[in-house]
Amino acid sequence: MTDDQSHGQEQELEQVPTPDQVAQSGGAAAGDDSGIPWGLGLFLIIAILLVVFAVQNTQLVTLNFIGWEGEFPLVVIIVAVAAVAVILDEILGVVLRRRRRRRRAEKAELKRLRAERS
Repeated sequence: MTDDQSHGQEQELEQVPTPDQVAQSGGAAAGDDSGIPWGLGLFLIIAILLVVFAVQNTQLVTLNFIGWEGEFPLVVIIVAVAAVAVILDEILGVVLRRRRRRRRAEKAELKRLRAERS
């Protein structure tokens, strides 16, 4: 390999960003000089949509639940119900993952015991 070829390879290697450089740039592509990571942009869009939703749904709604009654802004009720749904989904997910892990562990143990036996 000549000096010119090795020098060319060194230049190629120097152009590849290090993991630290990628992290500092927010994961932006080489030609992307906007400076705003896509995740931040998506977060800002969702935040703006939530603010618009909240401003447009401020009317008071009567809530009756198991003999209890109260008046709340519609947006509060919708956000609270969504939050409860997310929490219940996470709890259910944890229970199902534990059950699945337990079954896999039992199958692995049974397979190991059968292998020892033969």
